Amino acid sequence: MASITDCVVEGLKYPFTDIKKVFGLGVLFTIVELLLMALTIRSVDVTRTVIDTVEHNANLTASGMNASMLSSGDTFLGVAMMIIAFVAALFIMGYQYNVIDFSINKKDDLPGFADILGMFIRGIKYFAVSLVYGIPVVLVMMLGILVSVFNSSLFVVVMMISLLFAFICYLLWIMALNNMVAHNSIKKAFDLSEIIGNIANLGWGKYIGTVLFTVIVFVIINMAVGVVLSILSAAFAAAINNQAIVISVVIGVIEAFFVSSYLTVFFSRVCGSIYRESIK
Repeated sequence: MASITDCVVEGLKYPFTDIKKVFGLGVLFTIVELLLMALTIRSVDVTRTVIDTVEHNANLTASGMNASMLSSGDTFLGVAMMIIAFVAALFIMGYQYNVIDFSINKKDDLPGFADILGMFIRGIKYFAVSLVYGIPVVLVMMLGILVSVFNSSLFVVVMMISLLFAFICYLLWIMALNNMVAHNSIKKAFDLSEIIGNIANLGWGKYIGTVLFTVIVFVIINMAVGVVLSILSAAFAAAINNQAIVISVVIGVIEAFFVSSYLTVFFSRVCGSIYRESIK
């Protein structure tokens, strides 16, 4: 069986086998990033409009403003951008699904983008499974915060329990995705007995170790990239007279196109490798 290091190192090398396809994924990340930035900028503009309107009308409060006071065109545009960003995100998740599938079947090349409809459907499955495994985590966290509000002395204990629960769900989610992809069945993502059996077959120690090592490598790369992008931001700021929006867009595009695409392929490849090792 491959060691923890072998799985992670192979995952780090894998995106470089076809960098053009990684850049293809980067285009999708860039679309999402630009749309989210546009929404953020527009939200700030709307907030300023609300504040200015309230300040110039003493008898009006922000909560008292009706929708007609804001541009309906902007509202529709905002909704349209959110929908497009979500659809692009589904294609990204569909590609992740395909990378996991290639990894499980030990294919050395990267998936292509020819099967657009298939990638979209797989993205919906990926999102649905992630949502189901994520909801309990959110609910437990909210409950923990609520308990802490009424009894602050329990804050540390409640948060520790919540984080432990979140980590357990995270471990199950990774193997659930693998199980779904391996059997091409969304039902298999919720077959807990088989999921836990696969983890046990690999060994809980090795499974947790591989996941943690992968996450640590993921975080280290992100931190290193963050330092580099901070330096680039400073350089851009000096070159274009501190145009914050322009700098944010350029840095966001660089991160989305190069970094997010690479790390996504890396992480998905390791996930599939973990499953492949668990069924040996």
